[in-house]
Amino acid sequence: MLLNITRARKFMDEHGLDALVAASPENVTYVSGFANWTLYTFQDLVMFAVLPREGDLRLVAAIDAADYLAQVPVATTHTYFYGTFHTERDPDAVLTGAEQGIADVRANAIPVASAFDGLKRALADAGVNSGRIGVDERRFNVTRWNQLTEQLSRYDVSLAGDLFRSIRLIKTEEEIERLRTVVSIVESGMQAAFEAAAPGVSEWDLESVFRSTIAATGGTPGHFETSAGTRSSGCFPSSKDYQLKMGDVVRSDAGGRNLAYWADSGRTRVLGQAPDRLVAAFTALSAGIDAILAEVKPGVPVSTLFTAGVEAVRGGGIPGYKRHHVGHGIGLEMYEAPILAPADPNAIHSFGGGDPLLEPGMVVNVELPYYELGLGGLQIEETLVIRDDGYDLLSAAPRQLLSLQD
Repeated sequence: MLLNITRARKFMDEHGLDALVAASPENVTYVSGFANWTLYTFQDLVMFAVLPREGDLRLVAAIDAADYLAQVPVATTHTYFYGTFHTERDPDAVLTGAEQGIADVRANAIPVASAFDGLKRALADAGVNSGRIGVDERRFNVTRWNQLTEQLSRYDVSLAGDLFRSIRLIKTEEEIERLRTVVSIVESGMQAAFEAAAPGVSEWDLESVFRSTIAATGGTPGHFETSAGTRSSGCFPSSKDYQLKMGDVVRSDAGGRNLAYWADSGRTRVLGQAPDRLVAAFTALSAGIDAILAEVKPGVPVSTLFTAGVEAVRGGGIPGYKRHHVGHGIGLEMYEAPILAPADPNAIHSFGGGDPLLEPGMVVNVELPYYELGLGGLQIEETLVIRDDGYDLLSAAPRQLLSLQD
């Protein structure tokens, strides 16, 4: 089960909530396990996963969810379908497998007129007819939110987006295994791209290899910020025109998804021998990563990791090194709390600022990139899970600045 139900209900008790309602794609997946592509693609499609303080959770979905639910188990058998999707049936055929599954799922679901009607019915069936409910607001614009609160006028409705973020901060073991798997998938794609690097090959060629490798292993390719030569100083889209040459550093920051979970990995390689200044800079970055990892254990403020990493890089040979963060949480979203940085509510990624402490079960990326226009760039990014006695690395690719011609 993805949902840490004990943690969720503990937070519900603390906030006096009789039910918690997920609406954003990531939170619906987290609560129910439902992760069909329609949930993530159709922005106007409303679905809910309802977790009462006591009793079974419930899923409100469009009727075409039956096709997914027929084949992929989720964490509830209480489903409510709205909408129309026409599927005929041969009266003489004996259905088996997923086809019989569709028929069973549709027959067992409760039909409702709309998503909002389904939500009201699900709450009532869970015994929540009044009281305080927390609703994940991230899926709604102002108009939709006002419609929702009108439909739920009998309840005291509170915003729950930040509460879901706090619950998801600590991963279950199933989540950790999904993250370990997707990290391996993305690293395999990155390695395949590195192996394809040679003089005359374009960055676009490398991206094609990366994407085909990820797809072949069952993942969904994400970003591929991989540039060569002095272009590695920026996060440029892949170029069809730039052809690699000997001496080029290839800096790769790449990601992807599998079973709804993200990986975000970073490594640097070189065709032959890198410029001396970049070799020295890479040594400084490596010292910074080591300094961060030496501080990782429960109870440590994230700002301590930031200071340790940045100061080690500065002391290791890049005295003017600056960063806005040295890592981030990861899971159903590529950037999750905590952000490994000093508190700054105006930062690009802040999630409310603060200086949270590391806790067992957090999964974070630690990264120290370096970009210098006219020279090139470097990337080191590791994924790890915080444990009671320190951490376990989920990433496994060699961190060194390896030559692709050896």
